[in-house]
Amino acid sequence: MSRKTITISEEAYNALAELKKEVESFTELIKRIATPMRKRKLSEIAGIMAGEEFDDFEKAALEARHFKSTRLQRLKL
Repeated sequence: MSRKTITISEEAYNALAELKKEVESFTELIKRIATPMRKRKLSEIAGIMAGEEFDDFEKAALEARHFKSTRLQRLKL
């Protein structure tokens, strides 16, 4: 089995450590948490982002898309 090293903040580490079962490795914990998220249907998470936070995210995404498009056009010239 190959291994990868990741860097996380101490706050993130502590949050994971609180979720970890006594006999569980961090690898097992991450797989336990991530597996259900990967199997979720789009319909289950549709509408999860709403309100002011989503508006800010949407604005940033549109600005990034516009910036990328503009930059690509300049590179083609």
